[in-house]
Amino acid sequence: MRIAVAHPDRLVREAIRRSLGQGDLKLIWSVADGIELERMRRREPPDLLLLDASLVGQRGLGMNGASVNGQSNACLVLAADDRCAGVFEALSAGALGHLVPPQLEADGELTGAARLLTRIQRLQSLIRPAPAEPSAITGSQRGTLSIIALGASTGGPQALARVLAGLPAGLPAAVLIVQHIDGEYSDGLVEWLGSHSLLPVQLAQRGDSLQPGRVYVGSTQGHLVLLPSEQVSYTAALRSDLHVPSVDALFNSLADHARPGAAALLTGMGHDGARGLLRLRQAGWHTIAQDETSCAVYGMPRAAVECGAVVQSLPVSTIGASLARQLTGVRPSLLR
Repeated sequence: MRIAVAHPDRLVREAIRRSLGQGDLKLIWSVADGIELERMRRREPPDLLLLDASLVGQRGLGMNGASVNGQSNACLVLAADDRCAGVFEALSAGALGHLVPPQLEADGELTGAARLLTRIQRLQSLIRPAPAEPSAITGSQRGTLSIIALGASTGGPQALARVLAGLPAGLPAAVLIVQHIDGEYSDGLVEWLGSHSLLPVQLAQRGDSLQPGRVYVGSTQGHLVLLPSEQVSYTAALRSDLHVPSVDALFNSLADHARPGAAALLTGMGHDGARGLLRLRQAGWHTIAQDETSCAVYGMPRAAVECGAVVQSLPVSTIGASLARQLTGVRPSLLR
């Protein structure tokens, strides 16, 4: 079941995200206000919307739950008790009930997760799944290998070199890279990045089985993607495609087939990778954008920030260490 959250309190949203992670439930997005709620529900309608009672007055409610511009979803209202403003309006309009949201206590302890999961489990038989978004890559298998994914364009080679320099030897993850570059320079890019990395760097070949501690760079023979078998492949590019390989194509395939890992979108013109990074974040990945100050061109990272795809914006000098820390839980210097 695909769950979405609309709540103005960031800590409540985080508590819900952690709670859902304890069950077989997918948090596809979370927002803080009614404007973002309207935008995200148009883009990716959920099966169940967890809606804070304070937002009920900002948007009308249809008989099948929260409704925005005629779109309806099953809705569960979040409130401290049934006397909160908005609760009875929501229930009268067709919301499935109300629930005290889980909380993160001052010491970081999560409370109320079991209550939320039990309630959702009871509602599952009543809820009709929303139509799936069309995707060029389908499948629900999730791999077992940890993956770091990097996308870059203008100014990218130098940024990629700095990120790779921050990754330790023996990294327990495979690294996949898409850099917008002309085909005749691919081999030279691989050799140059290898001179800046403690990890072996190679051009990704169709059918390669990913191995931890290795870096795979996409070529221009198509769009680099991950298969459910944890092998890499290339999908055919269309004549209209602006970038080959495409960062979005790689990120979307990882959202479909890989276990949650860590990804970064680096310097570049345009917006390739922003939507894919959003899908990764919704799938539980840790997502990073290079900050504006350290970018040669703050285009792709800006697009990712603006669409809500980014957990952190960091200087390029710190991104490698941050990615490694997300997957190992220890400082990179201890892994050398």
